Parts: sequence; structure tokens; C-alpha cells
Amino acid sequence: MPADRTLPARLDALMEKAKLDVLLLTGNTDVSPAFWYLVGGQKLEAATLVWKRGGERLLIVGDMERDCAAKTGLKWIARSTTPAQELAKQHKKPGDAQLAWLAWALQKVNAKGRLALYGAAGLESAGAWLPRARRAFAAVGCTLVVEKAPVIAQARAIKTELEIEAMRAAGVGTCAGFEAIRRALAACHASGTTLHTAKGLPLTIGMLKSAADQAMAAHGLTNIHGSIVAQGEEGGVPHNAGTDTRTVKTGLPIVCDIFPKDIATGFYFDMTRTFVPGKATAAQKKAYEDVRQAAVLGFEAYTPGLSFKGLHDRVAHFLSEKGYENLDTHPGTQVGFCHGLGHGLGLEVHEDPFVRGGKALLVPGMVITIEPGVYYPAKKLGIRIEDVAVVREGYLENLTDYPCVLEVPLRGKA
Repeated sequence: MPADRTLPARLDALMEKAKLDVLLLTGNTDVSPAFWYLVGGQKLEAATLVWKRGGERLLIVGDMERDCAAKTGLKWIARSTTPAQELAKQHKKPGDAQLAWLAWALQKVNAKGRLALYGAAGLESAGAWLPRARRAFAAVGCTLVVEKAPVIAQARAIKTELEIEAMRAAGVGTCAGFEAIRRALAACHASGTTLHTAKGLPLTIGMLKSAADQAMAAHGLTNIHGSIVAQGEEGGVPHNAGTDTRTVKTGLPIVCDIFPKDIATGFYFDMTRTFVPGKATAAQKKAYEDVRQAAVLGFEAYTPGLSFKGLHDRVAHFLSEKGYENLDTHPGTQVGFCHGLGHGLGLEVHEDPFVRGGKALLVPGMVITIEPGVYYPAKKLGIRIEDVAVVREGYLENLTDYPCVLEVPLRGKA
């Protein structure tokens, strides 16, 4: 993605507030959301970035990645131009050469003061490497500190319009996955209580997951964390992924929660729908309608200056009035509305802000999920609806363009 020109000033301001002088990032960018964020989504292996507040930023990469480095907009040099090989010869103890080289990188930009480290590439085999890192960095004037609220995570919590559009695009592909599940169900007929495909094969949970994965892959999405497609009592436990070999039955809710990653941009999407193949019972319809109304309320109840916990409380109160337990009325409950209303979403499936953050306010640019649900595994009942919302000035914008329909009519047997 194009570099965010506002990022240096925003991140420097956060660093100043946290009394940080230097950020040191090392490792592969595609496995570090923080590193990926600062290099604008460029895939780099064994890279290092020194980010000096209000001063020079230096990216060090392998020679073969010089084109990717140039796209970051950061000043960069090739690792081959550094004393990496000489330091490796001088230091034999595992990790010492890497620490000496990181210290050299800090000196290269005259970085001094309080330093936060992201990543431990090259140090994994070094026993007790953290105390040794403190000593190595102290020798060049840097004090290694552990952040209570990582500044890069705080910066990432506020999305740019380009990042929001990237997530909207990921949402289109995710909706295609849900449509694949709905169509797979609708193409089946019931033999007894078991769904069968047009070829006469019993439909399994794994087949539904595969249908979604294939549809999303066509949109450049990958489902690296798996997905939740859980029916009956399995759907009554919020994070039960569902048993792939289980055959799909008529008349029982299927909780489908899919959270794929866009390979090109690194951004995730996250949405949930609940389907009942065939006819739903009156109790299932009531629970579904209650959750649907709660999801609508999650958008409509937002007001400027409200915290995520405050929004959660309004939805939880609504469901409590409908007769469902929650963690405030029934501490520790595992039934009813037994989880938070949502979480932040971006380069990670779960990131800032969180409901448990309490007093943290929802501010424009944040992207969150709104996902009320009710769960009763003993009744083979789980209902959840989840949409992705962007906090705007005075309202929440819904990025999820897919209908909420409980029942999926089945085809007659051929």
C-alpha cells in the first residue's frame, strides 16, 4: 500500500507521550504486524528498522530486496554494506553477533535514550538474551524498556481511508465465502435429517469450510487461522470451530464465523452469520431476531465520546431485558451473551481497541466488530451475527454488505 504520509508525525507524537526515543524492529515483516505497518506492507525477510523519534529512520535489508525497500519510502541500506560478517567472526556465542550488529545499527543513526524492541530475529537460540540485549544496547546509550501500551499498536488503531478501503475490499471477498456456504446448503436435499448434495453425498462441515475457502481465494484472501462453522451444541460454544467430519443436519443453527486475510494488503476481515438449513423452530427464530436487533443496536447506540465498554453495556442491557444472561448479571456465565461485543480489526484479527479496555474511547478511524450472540449448547443453540464497523464522526459505518437471513430453504430431492 502507498506510504501513509501522516504516520511519522502521529507515531512520533505517541512516542513522545510514552517517553520513547527509539523503536527497533527486526525480523520478517510478514509475520510482524508492527513491522508490516511501518514498511507499508512490503514483504522483507530478516530486515531491521531503526525508527528514531523526530530524527533519522534507517531500514536495513538483504540485497535481493532492494526494490521492495525502495517502495517503503524509508532511507535504506543493504545488509551487505554493514559489518555483519565481521561481527559474526568476532562473536561466537549464540546471539552475541546479532546483538552487536543491532547495537551498530543504533549507532549508525546516533540513536540514544529509551528504546522499545519489536522482534527477536537471530536471538531465539540465545539463552537469557533479554538481559544481554539490555547490556548491549546500554553500551551505545540506549535503555531497553517494555511498553505497557505499544505505540505502534496505538497508531494502527486509527486507520487511514486507504486502509479502510483495503478492509472493505477484503469484506467483498469474505461475503463471497458466506454466499458459497449458503449456496452449498441451498443446493442440498434432506434425507431424514441429514443434508445430501446433488451427487447424493452427505454434506459435511468440512465441505462448507472448503466452499468458503475456495470462493475467498478467488478474491485474494487466505484463511490462515481457519474458520468457525459449527452446528448444534458445537455452535453453542462461541469459539468451537466445528468438527469437519460432522454431517450437516436440518433444523439446527450453524454459526459461521470467517476471518480471512488479504494476501496483498495484510488486512483482515471478520464476519459471522447464522444459518438454519430448512425450517427453524419458533425458539430459534426468537433468539435470532433478538440477536439481530442487538446487532442493529450496536450501530445505532453509538454516540461520540462513548467507550467500547459503554457500547457493549448498552447492547448487553438490551439482551438482558430479553432474558439472556451476560457477564455482568451472571459473572462467569458460559451461556447467554457470554463474551464482549467486539474487538478492533486490522493487520490482526484481534487488536486495539478491546471492550476490556474499559475507559478507552471509540474515536474516528477505528475499525471494530459488532458481534452480539447468545449460546445454549445444551439446547443445541448458538446464534451470532457479526459486522465490521468504522467509527466515523457521529456514527458507525457498516463495511459488511451481506444480508442477515436465518433460514436456507433446501431443494427437493431429485
